[in-house]
Amino acid sequence: MVSISSVVQMPPRQRLRHKLEFFFDHEIHQLPPAAKAKIIRIQVDIDRLDPLGWLSQQTAEIKTYWSDREGRFDMAGVGATDILHSQSTPDFSTVFSHMQQRLPANASVRYYGGFSFQPGSSLAQQWQEFGTYRFVVPQFEVYAAAGKTYLACNFLLSEDLPYPQQLAALLNQLNQLSFTPEKPSLRLPKVINRQDFPSQWGWQTMLKKALNTLQKDILAKIVLARRSDFLFSQKVEPLSLLMAIQQGHTRLFRFCFQPQAGKAFIGASPERLYHRLGCLLQTEAIAGTRPRGQFLADDQSLGQDLLTSEKDNREHQFVVHSLRESLSQLCKLVGLDQAPALLKLSQVQHLHTACNGILVDGVDDGKILSSLHPTPAVGGYPKQPAREAIEQLEPFERGWYAAPVGWVGHDNTEFAVAIRSGLVVNDQLSLFAGAGIVPGSKPRDEWQEIENKIRAFTTVLNPGQNKRRPLPIDSKIESKIV
Repeated sequence: MVSISSVVQMPPRQRLRHKLEFFFDHEIHQLPPAAKAKIIRIQVDIDRLDPLGWLSQQTAEIKTYWSDREGRFDMAGVGATDILHSQSTPDFSTVFSHMQQRLPANASVRYYGGFSFQPGSSLAQQWQEFGTYRFVVPQFEVYAAAGKTYLACNFLLSEDLPYPQQLAALLNQLNQLSFTPEKPSLRLPKVINRQDFPSQWGWQTMLKKALNTLQKDILAKIVLARRSDFLFSQKVEPLSLLMAIQQGHTRLFRFCFQPQAGKAFIGASPERLYHRLGCLLQTEAIAGTRPRGQFLADDQSLGQDLLTSEKDNREHQFVVHSLRESLSQLCKLVGLDQAPALLKLSQVQHLHTACNGILVDGVDDGKILSSLHPTPAVGGYPKQPAREAIEQLEPFERGWYAAPVGWVGHDNTEFAVAIRSGLVVNDQLSLFAGAGIVPGSKPRDEWQEIENKIRAFTTVLNPGQNKRRPLPIDSKIESKIV
């Protein structure tokens, strides 16, 4: 018999191995049949370990990373216990229902993934592995929350294999994990080419068409995006890129979804689509952008200019109005900030309006998602005409850019909007960012706004291009000054 004190002193791999063996030898026989049909999680406390750094050391093809904006938890996962994936148009409620059938009443067991921006459209080759939706429960996780770190194993029991054989398979996969305390490399290969879709000339042409549509009162606002492709001298490691852009950047949702080696969707988004805890719903409007100033006085002036800008406030109010319309159908009680505040990030600052609600009985995540996505901050207003115009005008497929990405738990769900994001395919990085177009928008200004939005990436790709002194990022949202 192994004593408790000796187990505590074991390295992480041995501790989890011991707990898995104990489960299969003893605890599995007390499980009720209903529990055996759900995902089972076995976890152990471990010494503090950086999840993203640990993930970068692993050789598994499937990797998943999520870090929430408020710093509540940090999850790095390898492999997949369960995958929900499709190339066809999803029914949101059915997708969530399939996940709930497998999820136990354990807040730590979660599906991580997302949907495509236009679930009904055909997928370009580079997005095939992601599908119209893809959600994964990692096989193994390093999970950090509330000052503690855990190593966990998630698995589903099979009725077709003897339990000893299932245990042996898990232990074999556990043995392939690396716990080498090496400092991950942040070095990136050299950029040898950049190409924008559309080009600056094409961007001007696209915006003129959009502005003509706005003048015909078909749309009040449309968000048009650009894709910037960077070719490197060799393959790019997605996690090294994600680690590089997180330096000095806070208050962001960070994510990496890697369905296979050499291909990953990564990002650092400031925008929450929604967070649901039971019947409590949190969401927000983010629209209207200015860069951060080089000096404090410049920064405050830019922020005040944003707060008093008629054009930006008009753009922001489309998002707020759309939120109010959606929440009136979803919630029996809604609380909405009276005026926007400034959300200051490292490179840009935005107008921000927070919203909370109590859901009507029977409203599920499928109804919430279909009602809120896409917000006018990434699509336009009204929604459906804006989506149709985006498909006609943009010379590329958005894929998962600006789409809902996040996690789903037993009674707790959170999705961010996948902006400030990029698709890594071997030696190429495609960056995506958009700008809200309303009457009065100027192509040159909107082009520069997108440059500001992708600067978190471009400054680490070309470290010498931005010499300005970084300003602090507020830990709270500033109040509006009238």
